[in-house]
Amino acid sequence: MSFNKAARTILYVVCAVAVLLSISTVASAQSADDFKVNYFDNNGASGAPGAIVHVVNPGSGALCADIYVWRADQELSECCACSITVNQVFTFTVADATNNPGDSNGIPTTGSIDIVADANATCDPTNPSPTATLRAWATHVNSDSVSGGYDVTETESIDTTLSSGEQSEAASRCAFLEQNGSGTGTCTNAICPGGVAPEVKSASRKASK
Repeated sequence: MSFNKAARTILYVVCAVAVLLSISTVASAQSADDFKVNYFDNNGASGAPGAIVHVVNPGSGALCADIYVWRADQELSECCACSITVNQVFTFTVADATNNPGDSNGIPTTGSIDIVADANATCDPTNPSPTATLRAWATHVNSDSVSGGYDVTETESIDTTLSSGEQSEAASRCAFLEQNGSGTGTCTNAICPGGVAPEVKSASRKASK
């Protein structure tokens, strides 16, 4: 079967449109505004100031900020979730988000804090429903090689794509920490707005109620 020049031209155009649509779909998926990532360092170091995380909801409805604290070796240390209303801002310290580790490896000095904007009204980090809008910033405690002390900088949390694999891993590891029976692995010290202690609600716990 052969194609004349006009048929080949039409085929090329159709293929080009298909490729462009595919690229557009990927770009759209990669622009999802549901996953914020930042790091912390020198947490708890002698003489070092504390680092702080700020979260803002500039959207049109209440959301949950699902918080996952990872060690530098990619082990989940703690997780929790906080409800945040429209235009609300809440601030928590890295110290408060790391002082109840559930992996028996002590308080992490270096790692990352991931925040998933969650539309799930139950604020359940073991079963997030990612959505858009939350914004976050974090301060960083840096060793000053000149003075021998520390200085502090602040950066906006990076907006990145939450893959299905990352979502599943964070949720399952969070559920494992919550189910360990020791009471550890959940962010403590009432870091949520209004001083309400965050909760982790695993599927197994909800099923037992």
